Amino acid sequence: MRFRLLVLAAALGACLALTATAMATPDGLNGTTAAGNVTAVIAPAPRNPVGWELPTTSNWPVVGGNYLQQRYSALNQITTANISSLREVWHIHLDGSAKGTAYSGEGNPLVWEGIMYMTTGNNDVFALDAATGQRLWTHMSSLPPAAVLGPYICCGWDARGLAIGAGRVYVAQLDGKLLALDQQTGGVLWVAHNARYLDGATMTIAPLYYKGLVIVGLSGSERGARGSVTAYSADDGHRVWRFYTVPTPGDIGSGSWFNNSEWQTGGATVWNTPSVDPNSNDILTFTTGNPDPWSGRGPGDNLFATSIVGVNALTGDYQWHFQQIHHDLWDYDCPSPTVMFDTTIGGKAVKGVAEPCKTGWLYEVNRLDGNPITRIDEKPVPQNGFNNTAPTQPTPAGDAYSEQCPKAADFPATASDGKPIIVGCIWTPYDDTQFIGTAPGAGGGAVVSTSSFNPNTGLFYVIGANTRQTEKAIPNASSLYANGRSFTGRQSTAMAQGFVTTGDLAAYDVTTNKIAWKQRFNPDPANNATSAFQGAQPGTLTTAGNLLLIGVPGGVAWGMRAYNAATGQELATFKTDAGVQAAPITYTVAGKQYIAIYAGGRDTLTGAATKGDSLYAYALP
Repeated sequence: MRFRLLVLAAALGACLALTATAMATPDGLNGTTAAGNVTAVIAPAPRNPVGWELPTTSNWPVVGGNYLQQRYSALNQITTANISSLREVWHIHLDGSAKGTAYSGEGNPLVWEGIMYMTTGNNDVFALDAATGQRLWTHMSSLPPAAVLGPYICCGWDARGLAIGAGRVYVAQLDGKLLALDQQTGGVLWVAHNARYLDGATMTIAPLYYKGLVIVGLSGSERGARGSVTAYSADDGHRVWRFYTVPTPGDIGSGSWFNNSEWQTGGATVWNTPSVDPNSNDILTFTTGNPDPWSGRGPGDNLFATSIVGVNALTGDYQWHFQQIHHDLWDYDCPSPTVMFDTTIGGKAVKGVAEPCKTGWLYEVNRLDGNPITRIDEKPVPQNGFNNTAPTQPTPAGDAYSEQCPKAADFPATASDGKPIIVGCIWTPYDDTQFIGTAPGAGGGAVVSTSSFNPNTGLFYVIGANTRQTEKAIPNASSLYANGRSFTGRQSTAMAQGFVTTGDLAAYDVTTNKIAWKQRFNPDPANNATSAFQGAQPGTLTTAGNLLLIGVPGGVAWGMRAYNAATGQELATFKTDAGVQAAPITYTVAGKQYIAIYAGGRDTLTGAATKGDSLYAYALP
């Protein structure tokens, strides 16, 4: 049984290391366009970072703030008492990058020693003075044209952030290439080919730099991609290890797939950046997408689909897994990032990791062994022989933050096949005879919204949506795979005309998995009665100033909103010129605290939205 593949530096055929150039590379990648009269000093990010697992202060060096991905900052100049005095100090546009219909603006910047690094859904990268917004350098991605790349991208054109380390900036591109850019100039230093987009495997993940490695996962569960997490050398881009999230026959978990063909297009891709704990034997955790196709697979739990997985960050060796949904039929995977935290339960110190799912539950397990730290029971669920349903599903004893049983009025009287829709709840299975209506929908619960944990309040903050979906199986779906194209194995029908989606912001006590407070986001009358949070759940940031800040993707006043982190009291809203699907970040320059947010809008494939290319920074007067 092998869970890593060591590749010698000499074997560069699969992972091409390129000589650094300032303006061009053999792959046709554009180099840099430097800003004129640049006076800022760019300090290289260290090769061996110290303390990046601690709460952030002056810097924001990891996409989630620290290696634990807590999105928590120890800064407290800006507080609940003065947040209403916050003022915009700069606002810039990013050359119209990623303003097309298909793009989503889900990424947040990094900040290191006064320099900000930002990427857009087109994988263009910008280096800026974090105090003024002045452009220092730009790297343009030169992705294949939309007509070429578009049919293979699932789901939305997006980039969720960057990584920095060893004096380089790392960007994972939609076309499957991992790039290392010179932190001083933006010039390309090396390129590693991690995936073939023709196979439906792309990358929307923010890479993770850790101890000389750059770690990335694949997107594309709805395109028949086989998931993996891979580590590359930060020095030259050669591959160090790879962990397949759909095991090769003979490896641990491979017996959970029906035959020797389903695993090859099995999905279980990794949409978001892993969390890692240097103080717990380099344990790295991530979550995986749904198995593919959704429907029509043979019997089996389909490991490691729809699971939290723990591996060794330095070797890729398997440590443990916890599967949240067995034999997932509903696209109930958990693509939101894992968040690590320390707490005390029953008088014992606990090293936890948690992640909210599309199911509407928060799953909390021990990051050392994967065992639940709050109760999760295996409960019997309804059965359907057509889809080889699992007899039980893991069910947290804590509160659900999203609705799990729809009403008949949420659906039309008849579906597109002319038959009535059978209304069920979260685990109601479906087959190829009649449409089933369930909740949450695949765009509900928590999708790619980024959660946060505040050690002062002991609360874990989740954004979710209350959606519905209908499912009817397509017969013989497993035989329909074709060259990376859509491969779900199910069909849907329209919702009732009067149905509207709502969103929820919930704060969980991690010691009980109970909701301490909750805010409901009402439907937006200015957006065709559609909630601002439908399919566009934004991210969160929490601070030692007792603040919780979130992005607002649509509605009457899109932008950024501030709450009291302990009570949920709404404190202030800051309007931007486009919707915000990203999380805010915070940092200091010369002792002054700033809050920054990207207003890139959301893809307009799923509803009305205002597109943008704006970065904003705020501070106290």
